[in-house]
Amino acid sequence: MTKLHHTEYKKNYKKYILSTIETENEDKPLKTDQDKIQYIFDRFNSEYGFMIERVGKYKAMSEWLSGLALDIEFYNNAIVDLAIKMGSIDPNPNDKLKNTVAANYWDFMANIILGFEPKKVA
Repeated sequence: MTKLHHTEYKKNYKKYILSTIETENEDKPLKTDQDKIQYIFDRFNSEYGFMIERVGKYKAMSEWLSGLALDIEFYNNAIVDLAIKMGSIDPNPNDKLKNTVAANYWDFMANIILGFEPKKVA
């Protein structure tokens, strides 16, 4: 797979992230994407909402994810492989790109997840 436009690879990441969520806290199955998204944000706000006021939502989400809150890749090589598979980088990246991808992973995933946050209805 070659590098895709960001609008395309963001869809791949969303699909990947949601595929890692099968049940909620009480082991009840979550069947729809909307239920899974709501679960992510309910958990984030419950477990880490206090940090939003301190560091902002983006940084709070990044920190929450880096604590392995969700069952997504976390080893550097697996992160690079995921980036290739999702189409956010070209295959056969050089060492500098691999290091950059791994170093920015949690912030990147926070950005992806916050991109599909349900909008509050006024």
